[in-house]
Amino acid sequence: REVPMLSIEDNKTLTQVGPGTPAGDWLRRYWHPIAISDRWDGIKTHWDYDRPLTFEGEAGTVGSWADRLANFKGAPTPVRLMGEDLVLFRDGTGKPGLIGKFCPHRGTSMEFGRIEEDGISCCYHGWTFDVAGNCLRMPAEPAYSTFKNKVKHKAYPVAEMAGLLWAYMGPGVPPLLPRFDVFAREDGVRAVENFGLWPANYFQICENSVDQAHTTILHGGAGGERRDIWGSEMPRTSWEEMDLGIKATADRPGMNYKRASYYILPTMNRLPQPWPGGKFKWPRISANWRTPVDDHHTLVLSVCFTPKVDGKLPDLPDGMTYHVGDNLLIHREQDYRAMVSQGPTFDRSTERLATSDEGVILLRKMAFDGIKAVQEGRDPLGVRRDGDPDAIIDLSTVVHDGLNDPFPV
Repeated sequence: REVPMLSIEDNKTLTQVGPGTPAGDWLRRYWHPIAISDRWDGIKTHWDYDRPLTFEGEAGTVGSWADRLANFKGAPTPVRLMGEDLVLFRDGTGKPGLIGKFCPHRGTSMEFGRIEEDGISCCYHGWTFDVAGNCLRMPAEPAYSTFKNKVKHKAYPVAEMAGLLWAYMGPGVPPLLPRFDVFAREDGVRAVENFGLWPANYFQICENSVDQAHTTILHGGAGGERRDIWGSEMPRTSWEEMDLGIKATADRPGMNYKRASYYILPTMNRLPQPWPGGKFKWPRISANWRTPVDDHHTLVLSVCFTPKVDGKLPDLPDGMTYHVGDNLLIHREQDYRAMVSQGPTFDRSTERLATSDEGVILLRKMAFDGIKAVQEGRDPLGVRRDGDPDAIIDLSTVVHDGLNDPFPV
């Protein structure tokens, strides 16, 4: 059964992320991970993928650009998020800040700014701003001048959680930062992973998470343990609209197990994380985020968490680690090729969708619903403003994988 294609205008609506665009306004109602924190002292990995990538006119690789943009080291760091050029920094007290890249005085980049106890000062004339964008000092102005009180620089709230720095780039008071289990649990080992800067639109990458048919075909080729896990059986997949997004359940009767993942709006996929080869059984969960850099580039960040069972961590077999960075290199490269080879933003008005693409169709519908909610002045699905801000959102009843049940053996 063939289903309707997206129009050119609808495709633009979903994929353009800059300020004032429909999807850009929708995305800005959520918190997004923007970098691995310099204060994270747990496991941290980096996909050293050497595929050439030119960004902002400079040559590099998928891995090197992700390192420059998303492995924050504390010093003022230029970043681009949802089409906006910004600088990430810490003031002298350790507070993280995210401000406009160009000083509102004469336009010098704040990446060369000097860290002050209460903010960051421009290297050119010393205009100093705190993490909220308030101008604190203008050294060259007369002592009686109150002009600084009239200058407000672009600034966005930044929070820290699970080894990541998160930004809210929307209007008004930020919603609660959702403390999903994979980020907030403390009864185990957490690995924070940088999976690269991908030269493709965020939505193009996100759609892969609700396209369960690709797992058997794309990851069933040569190399990698996923071929052993999934074999050659095509999953019977169902997609269910949930409170936060889409539950996708893939059933392989011949292999006698089901796998359920939870796509959480706007760009997160919460997964059960089987161990390499599926031969070792212990609970493990992960989440992938696709943070839009601009219309044609996306940062892919991930967190993997292994909990204790009866107060103990597993004795890992040889070759296995608490992170997935070294275990899924072929799998990740296969995904990269499939998505990036479509071009930075594929023209969806030319595609032909069928029954197996129901998850993709549902994701597009829910994104359009979120865009409409924002346009009507409402919070989109998943934005939470009430309740206990420290409560952990447990997704274990939704996400599961027969390869890891029962736990442990």
